[in-house]
Parts: sequence; structure tokens; C-alpha cells
Amino acid sequence: MVKERTDWEKYRERLLKQVQDFEKMKSAFAEEKAAFDAEKKSEEWGREGLKSKLRAAEELLSKERAEWKEVCKKDNQRMYAARSKITDLEAQIATLKGKVEEVEADKDRVEG
Repeated sequence: MVKERTDWEKYRERLLKQVQDFEKMKSAFAEEKAAFDAEKKSEEWGREGLKSKLRAAEELLSKERAEWKEVCKKDNQRMYAARSKITDLEAQIATLKGKVEEVEADKDRVEG
């Protein structure tokens, strides 16, 4: 009976030690889980922040692209108008040169 009692006390001590080890591991696990959850949340928030910045940049780019297209359209219209004016002026110059040549030819015939 004494031997059974000592065996039982050893068994009880082992169980108490295992319970204490379990409690230590349980609290360590809870701390690690809390740290993991905090890191996960910060990553999610970071990701959401980056997504919102990306959306804002895309919207800005879209707006700037539309403005750029409008500016290009206006520049093209001005350039086309300038080119048309230059073409008209070149035609007028050619006409005037032809008239000047006719007048000079008439002048040479009259003088000659």
C-alpha cells in the first residue's frame, strides 16, 4: 500500500507538472496568437491602404489622360487651322508671283 501511495504521488506530481507546463504553453500560445492577429490586421490594413492609394492614382491618371486628350485635340485643331492658313498664304503668294511675272512681262513688252 505504501508503494502504491508513493507511485500515486509521483503520478500526481507528474500530472501537476504537466498541467503547469500546459498552462505556460497556453499563455505563450495566446501571446503569439495575439501578436499574429495584430500583424495580420496591420497587413490587411496596409493592403487596404495600398489598394485605396492605387485606386486614387488610377482615378487621377484617368482624369489627367482625359485632360491630356482634350489638350491634344485643341492643339490639333490649332495646328490644322495654322496649316490651312499657311496653305492659303502659299497659294496667295503663288498667285501674286504669277501676277508680278505677268506685269513684268507686260512691262518688258511695252518698253521693248
